[in-house]
Amino acid sequence: MRKRKKVESKTDETWLIPYADMLTLLLALFLVLYAMSTVNQEKFQELKQTLNAVFAGGTGVLVSDSGFTEWENDPLTQNAINNYLLEEKMLRECQFQVDEYLEGMGLSQTISTNLTKEGLLVTIQDVALFDSGKANVRPEADELLRYLGLILAEVDNHVQIRGHTDNLPINTREFPSNWELSVQRALNVMKKFTEIPNLDESRFSIVGYGEHRPIATNDTPEGRAQNRRVELLVERFFDNPEIFLEDNNQ
Repeated sequence: MRKRKKVESKTDETWLIPYADMLTLLLALFLVLYAMSTVNQEKFQELKQTLNAVFAGGTGVLVSDSGFTEWENDPLTQNAINNYLLEEKMLRECQFQVDEYLEGMGLSQTISTNLTKEGLLVTIQDVALFDSGKANVRPEADELLRYLGLILAEVDNHVQIRGHTDNLPINTREFPSNWELSVQRALNVMKKFTEIPNLDESRFSIVGYGEHRPIATNDTPEGRAQNRRVELLVERFFDNPEIFLEDNNQ
């Protein structure tokens, strides 16, 4: 009687390959969802680098090692970033125009610009606009204020005109104190701006601080000269997205 050969049984384990792939995909999905739901310090630093790159002329695309834009799935965050970048670009263009004009007119020693958290700040020492103890704008300053007014007429932001004095007391019939002098100087600058065609006066406000917001010491003539000033502040509409992200990460 012929013996039957034993048939070796083989277990089919090919199902393990797609099963392992599925587990890998699930793990990747959970990691992506977790990354999207938290704003960690690494992402925050990536955003800061992106903003710096944009302001320096870079592309401004925020890409992680995994190859996708970190914030594109968060419309609120992306919208805040876009609005801030557009406004920052506009303010920097205004600053460049003003600086170029000041350099060409030889006014850089008495007038300066600075980008702050509040917005674009143009600081004009009083000698560029007024006689000592007076608030009437000198005729030779008309061209300067007209140029600044034309730039301000092109932006939609609110503009605040601030008057400041040093701490030397004044007591005249026209100006009983530094409060009146600082307010009147700011007002007279505003009156010059109202002569600009198509300038929306509702976007402007004036304020006088008297001697109470110095930027230098009042113990020296040089310091007092810096404190006697008029400031034009083009206020920001949109907060820095770094602040936005900090608030949402608390």
